[in-house]
Amino acid sequence: MELDKIKELAEKYFEGMTSEEEEAQLIRYLSDPALPPSLKAEYGYLVEQSSAVPNPSDDFYERLDALTRTEATIGRERRPLRYSLRIAATAALLVAAYFLADYIGSRGMKDTYSDPQVAMAEVKSILTLVSENMNAGRRELGTVSTLGKAPEAIGEVGRMNRVLEENLGKLRYLDLLDITKEN
Repeated sequence: MELDKIKELAEKYFEGMTSEEEEAQLIRYLSDPALPPSLKAEYGYLVEQSSAVPNPSDDFYERLDALTRTEATIGRERRPLRYSLRIAATAALLVAAYFLADYIGSRGMKDTYSDPQVAMAEVKSILTLVSENMNAGRRELGTVSTLGKAPEAIGEVGRMNRVLEENLGKLRYLDLLDITKEN
């Protein structure tokens, strides 16, 4: 008996690469009483395995069909229950839809002022304020228009600087308005 041949056949068997003849030969080798105890401990369980697949019993297919091909029958006693459950579910959906529509409909737009004269006065006040703020930067700057004329003396440059500073101060008001609008 060759130990290398047994190991080679066992490796092929575990990889699934053996033929039926090679498997039978491996089983014969492993059943030999002269097999060393180390190989018997390592591969001995292969001999004890049953290699033959048993044939099914005669009534196996009938029992399988009886288990898998049963017809589902719904008893007549369950039909009224199903219909009543469907009717109850439909009624619940209709009631929920009614309450949802009523809730959404009541949240419509409402007037903030009940008196139309008070509302018109408030609108006029807001529009006047907006108009004043928009037109604040469009007014003609008073003495800056004199800059177009040639200055008569270089000493007047200081006076022009003061005038510019005053008029630019009015323009800075627009910057403050922009900052307050952003906030």
